[in-house]
This record gives sequence, C-alpha cells and structure tokens, in this order.
Amino acid sequence: MLIDEISELATQAGRLALLRQPALSVMAKGHLDFVTDVDRAVEEMISAGIRQLFPDDGVIGEEGQNLSSKSGRSWIIDPIDGTHNFVRGGASWGVSIGLASDRPIAAALNAPVEQNLLAAEAGRGVWRNGEKLPGRPRATEPSIAYTGVSTWMSTDNDRWLSGFVRDELGLADRRTGSAVTSLIAVILGEADLYIGFGEHIWDVAGAAIIAEEAGCAHSLDWLAGLPREPFVFVCGEPALVERTSKALETRHSQKRSLTPSPVV
Repeated sequence: MLIDEISELATQAGRLALLRQPALSVMAKGHLDFVTDVDRAVEEMISAGIRQLFPDDGVIGEEGQNLSSKSGRSWIIDPIDGTHNFVRGGASWGVSIGLASDRPIAAALNAPVEQNLLAAEAGRGVWRNGEKLPGRPRATEPSIAYTGVSTWMSTDNDRWLSGFVRDELGLADRRTGSAVTSLIAVILGEADLYIGFGEHIWDVAGAAIIAEEAGCAHSLDWLAGLPREPFVFVCGEPALVERTSKALETRHSQKRSLTPSPVV
C-alpha cells in the first residue's frame, strides 16, 4: 500500500534530521528565512527514494527539488517545516510528504520529537504511529485555534487575524511556528482550527490530504492546481472553516492583501 511506502519515507527523513541536527549548518535565504544543510539533505533523501520507487512521478520540494511528472502525480515535500524551531533545538518541527494529482492520494507527517507520525491514503483512513485512528475526536465546544504567519506578515493583518480568532470566533489563539505540528493538533482533535497566512503548497499539502481523510474541511482546491505563490490556508472543523473563509473573502473584497511580500 502507498501508506506503507510514504510512512517509511517520512520515518527515515525524521531519523536523518535528528541524526544531523547537532552539527547542522545554517544559511540565510532572506530576512528571517533560514535553510540548513539538513533541510537539503532530507529533501534529497526523500526525492531519491521517490525516484527509485516511482520514477514517473513528479517531485516539488521547498529546497529546490523539481521533477516533471510523467504519471500525472506529484510528490510535495517540506523536509523540515519549522526550521527556526529546529535550529534552536525546539520540538515543534516536522516532515511533510504529500502525493496528489487533481485529487488527494496519500500523505505522511512526521513530528519526531513530539513522536507523532500520521499517515493517510485516500479512502483508507488515518494512522497514527502505525495504529489506525477510529475517528477524529470532536470538541463539544470549540476552544482552540492555531495560527501561522509568515515572517513577512504585515502588522495590520496580524492584528486582524488575532482579533478575528479571539473576538469573532471566541477561540484561544496558539502559535507554534510550524504548520505541520499545528495541523497535527487539528487532525488529532487537540485543536479546532488552523489559519495560515503566507503558506506555500509544501507547508500544507500533506496535512490537507490527511485532514480531509480525517473529516476536516480545508480551503485547498485540488482541481484548481497547486498554488505557486503564497496563499491563505484554513483547515479544521467544517463550520469554523466556513465562517473563516467568509470573513477572509470579505477582507479580500475590501482590497486588503492577505499574502505578504518578501522583505529582503
């Protein structure tokens, strides 16, 4: 099954990241935008595994892996989501691997320090650390939203986001600095909503696939193709996703940019 192969790739990637973490080398891609030699090594390892197993599939990686697809399927990789945390020795970081065409196919998320390996295949459910989840727990009263913001985020959008979560939705606002670990919490029912400003497709593709299989709603439209520019991503309880999406549409109609521009 695909779920076995994608889980093994994510497991190996997490092990390599942990092994290399004590002696990593950090480079700047831009203002507050870092990459390490470990990011690149992990992405190359995943990509090499995909080329061996599925030579006709495409690969899209955050750190530059870009292979055209002959099969119509593409693997979307974020080798280390939460690089700031990873560099500082924090726990909130993870590996994201998603496989999609014009529909979700399979995915795995591995947050090795938090000991969470989630995997899913379309129509087969969600596994956590090798055991199939019976279903996503749902809170009787939603209370927690995780938010993610680019380091280029405008203070105006930041204020709006925090105010919307707390005042309009009545939820507590939490930030981890990693879309992967935040979305794992949503998928597991530990939180109710995720709102990410300035996301890239590799940040959220794997989580979107698993979240969909777990019964969450999200804002990614597979039929529209994979976004090439930063975008706003919403995922979680369907009613909260609907309310948030409507609020974002209203803000966008007021001609306020929701996606940040790089500061270099």
